[in-house]
Amino acid sequence: MQILIRSVFAFWLMLAAGFAQADWDEAAVVVEDATRNVLAVLDDESMKEEARFNDLLVEIDRVLMPVVDFGYISKRVMGKYYRRASAQQREQFSDVFKTTLLKTYARALVGFQIESYRLAKPAKASPKPDKQAVSVVVKSANGTEFTLVYFMLKREGKWALVNASLDGINLRLTFKNQFASMAQEQRGKVAAVITSWQEQVEGPAGQEG
Repeated sequence: MQILIRSVFAFWLMLAAGFAQADWDEAAVVVEDATRNVLAVLDDESMKEEARFNDLLVEIDRVLMPVVDFGYISKRVMGKYYRRASAQQREQFSDVFKTTLLKTYARALVGFQIESYRLAKPAKASPKPDKQAVSVVVKSANGTEFTLVYFMLKREGKWALVNASLDGINLRLTFKNQFASMAQEQRGKVAAVITSWQEQVEGPAGQEG
């Protein structure tokens, strides 16, 4: 009887592992497609020129829009201040933060000069099937390797990127700490924080920052 119980238990463990692998595979496909499409944009060397930076942003936005949940990320960056913000302020910051992410990502892509990349499977399955971490090991032109980890969330049958880390630096947490610090400086005035954030993103006199 004990042998039968152990066999059934082992079967269910194997089945669960299979489902977990399938979830990671689904999320990995989304990440790999987006990565390939972004690098395809950079195949046009002129896109790396400063004069075409805005064109690069438009193309990256086109690729990432279906993949990244900018609203989800911006809400968590605002943290406790999200509840204090009006609907208009939440939408405004979501737009400003989207621009922040696009510019940060675009600058990084041009600066790293990516030569190749590969996806690395996780050492163990995620305890939550709807949340997967997909690691991408990137090699730059000078031979340096770094690891990007994309945190994916599945909602309504669709995978979306909701956070990322670069060599251990959690981007969402970094921006959240920045928002909280600015909010303290502005005595909790959300509108002032958003305005200040937007000015930093746009740069002096609305120019590229």
